[in-house]
Amino acid sequence: MTRRYRFQALDANQQLVHGQMSATDPDELARLLRQHDLDLLLARRIPALNQRKLARRELIDFCFHLEQLLTAGISLLDALDDLAAGGSSKPLRHLYRGIADELRSGKSFSAGLPGEITRSDASFAGIVRAGELSGRLAETLGRLGSSLRQAEALASATRKLLTYPLLAATLVLTACLFLMFFLVPQIRSFLGNAVTDLPWYTRLLFSLSTLLQEHWAILLATPPLLALAAIIAIRQHPAWHEAWHRLLLHIPLLGEIQRKLLVARLADLLAMLYASGVPLLEALELLPQSISNRAVARAVTQVHHLVEQGEALSGAFSRHDIFPGLLTRMLETGERTGRLDASLNNLAGIYEQEARATIGTLQALIEPALTLSIGILLGWMMLATLQPIYDIVEQVAR
Repeated sequence: MTRRYRFQALDANQQLVHGQMSATDPDELARLLRQHDLDLLLARRIPALNQRKLARRELIDFCFHLEQLLTAGISLLDALDDLAAGGSSKPLRHLYRGIADELRSGKSFSAGLPGEITRSDASFAGIVRAGELSGRLAETLGRLGSSLRQAEALASATRKLLTYPLLAATLVLTACLFLMFFLVPQIRSFLGNAVTDLPWYTRLLFSLSTLLQEHWAILLATPPLLALAAIIAIRQHPAWHEAWHRLLLHIPLLGEIQRKLLVARLADLLAMLYASGVPLLEALELLPQSISNRAVARAVTQVHHLVEQGEALSGAFSRHDIFPGLLTRMLETGERTGRLDASLNNLAGIYEQEARATIGTLQALIEPALTLSIGILLGWMMLATLQPIYDIVEQVAR
C-alpha cells in the first residue's frame, strides 16, 4: 500500500533537501530518492488526515498540461519529467515527480496517481484508467479538464452569488452594533425624563440596546457555539448528516441551484465514465465518492444495487424522488437508442444552463432585497432615535 512520507535528504552538494513523496515503505522511499541523487536522512509518514487534497484549479492544470504534451507526441514519462522540472507550482512539480517514480517502478499511470488527486476526486483514477486501457489517455484528460473547468465556473458563480450578501450583512451588522453600543445609549441618556411617552419602536430599540450591553458576551457567543455543536453532531451521526443534506436540497432557490448542479455533475461524470469504456456497474460504484451531498450519494448507491440486481438504469433512478423526471426520461432515451453517453451529456448541458439561469435570477433578486432590508432597518433606527428629539424641540419651541 502506497503511503505519503515527509522526508529530509542530502543532495550531491551536501545541501539539505525537504520534500514529500509516496512510497510503500521507507526502504522504497530511499531507493526512489537515490534515483534523484538524494540520500535519505529522515522519513516521517504523513497521517491520512493531514494529507492535502488538490484544489480543483490544480487538477485543471494537471489535466491541461499533460494533455497538451501527450497530444504533441511526447511520451507519458517524458511529459511527467518535463513538468516536474518546471513550469508548474511547487506542489504540482512534486506530484509529477512522484507519479514518474511510480511509473519507473512498474506501475501504470492510473495506479500511480497519488492520494492528493484521489482524495480530491474519487472518480478521477477510474476515468484515467479507462482512458489508459483504451489508448485515449490524452483525449480522456482533455475531457476531464473540460468537465473540471465547467464545475469551477459554476462554483465561482455560486461563490460570487454569496459574497455580496455576506459582505453587505457584515457591514450592516457592524453599523448596527456601533449604533446599539455607542449612539443609542447616548441618545437615551440625553432624553432622560424629558419625554415620558416614548413610541413603541423607540422603547423596543432602547430595550434591545440594553440587552446587548448587559449580555453581549452570551448573545455574540451563543450562535457560533450552537452552529459548531450542530456541525459536530451532524458529522458524528451519518443519519443526521444525510437528513441535513436532504434538507439543503429543499431550500427555496438555493436548494434548486444545488440540485441542478448535482444532477449536472452526476450526468457529466457518468457520461465520461461510460464513454471511456468503464462498465456501467463500476461507474455507478465510483460515482457516490465524487458527490458531495450525502443524500444524493446514498440514492446513487441504491441505484447501483438495483442495477446490479438486473433493473434498468432509468427504472432504478425513477425510484428516487430526489432525481428530476427529466433525468429518467433522458436515460430511457439513451437506453433505447444505445447512446447513453450522448443523452447524459445533453442532460448535463441542460442542467448547467438552468443552474446558471437560476443563479442569475437570484443575483438579480438579492440586490434589491438587501437594499430594501437595509433601508428598513436603518430607517427604523433613525426614526426611533430622532422622533423623540423632534418632540423635545417642539415642546421647547412652544
